[in-house]
Amino acid sequence: MTPELPAGKKTWFQRLFVNRNIFYLWAGQIISQSGDSIFEIGLLWLLLELTGSNAITGLVAMSAYLPTLVFGLFSGALVDGFDRRRLMLFSDLARAIIVLIIPLLFILDGLNGLMLGIITFILASFNSIFNPARDALIGQLIRPEDQLAANSMIQTSWQYAMFIGPAVAGVLLAIVGEIHLISLDALTFLLSFYFIYKIKTAKTGVSLRFRNLPIELKASWKDMLEGLQYVKTDRRVLTLLFFTAVDNLVLMGPAIIGAPIFIREILKQDASSYAFVQVAYAVGMISGTVLLRRYGGRFRNSQIIQWGIILDGLTFIPLFWVTSFWSMFLTIAIHAMAIPMIIVARPNIILNIVPKEMQGRVFSLMSVCVFGFTALSIASTGIIAEWIPMNTIYLVIGIVAASTGTIGWFIKEFREMK
Repeated sequence: MTPELPAGKKTWFQRLFVNRNIFYLWAGQIISQSGDSIFEIGLLWLLLELTGSNAITGLVAMSAYLPTLVFGLFSGALVDGFDRRRLMLFSDLARAIIVLIIPLLFILDGLNGLMLGIITFILASFNSIFNPARDALIGQLIRPEDQLAANSMIQTSWQYAMFIGPAVAGVLLAIVGEIHLISLDALTFLLSFYFIYKIKTAKTGVSLRFRNLPIELKASWKDMLEGLQYVKTDRRVLTLLFFTAVDNLVLMGPAIIGAPIFIREILKQDASSYAFVQVAYAVGMISGTVLLRRYGGRFRNSQIIQWGIILDGLTFIPLFWVTSFWSMFLTIAIHAMAIPMIIVARPNIILNIVPKEMQGRVFSLMSVCVFGFTALSIASTGIIAEWIPMNTIYLVIGIVAASTGTIGWFIKEFREMK
């Protein structure tokens, strides 16, 4: 349900903010994802402090991404079968409660690496429902002509969150410590719940009623199989899934767990430095988004995402020679400018070529590729970092990732896709 726009020519920004639903979704995501970035900083550094092991930290941190690999296909069927807004509300409330268990266990002296892994896995299980529901909900809230701008706003809201969250974390770390940074994440989920509650849209699917759950879950299983069958018939979607899986398998582990290891072992810096390096990601992605909005319309989405993957890899290579905080900050900021080319073009391709009744399932498959292969990447990076210096890992994965991006040039259906 999209409100009528006033007469007269408006910029895309003005049109989107006349649509209050998009504003509420955007605002809720910035707040919630700011909390997520704070949570991730606190979690990874706390794991390194508690375990003293890169490998164990990687294996436990993997639990934040593993649920999407396990439940991702099924959650996509839920998104297409149930009311998407209600699923998001339920997920936010559940995540707020789960996050508060961590500081409670800390106070009771019952927190360890295993408990952190279990709690993080449960928390991420609700992420695997929330994310495809959010992506599919956008199609209900926006006019087709505003699709690219809306996806750019929502998909890159975490850029602004990564600026706000790490900046707050860098200031508060010395005052409250890693554990109470995590407590802030619960508050952000509640604020996200409020903004999503404010969204008004036509009801789709059915309400989730637990008395009918066995029947509804059986139907969702059938829907999931139909989604897999659809993807098998579309080579464009298969190629997009392949790119996403390989890119996340190669790069996301070094990007997520590699950063605190690099700062701790190579640069000999503390958790505050790690937090402020995350701000560099925000600076780069915001800059990259501005450039994409200005010039992206001149290129096919397939071209944008291919060059994004190539640059995503190449810009990691200079970390092999980095020896100071500020040189790392600059390198990461440049690297992050390529990320919007991937995360904006990818959902736009799906909304352009996939039938609406299948979009939830395809977005869910995409989440499997992103979060599932990120989980594998984090675990393998932690193990490899026990034996190989992190700067050498950055050199190798940068070359491999950049080479992967050239494959799309050899697939005609993908190459010619708009």
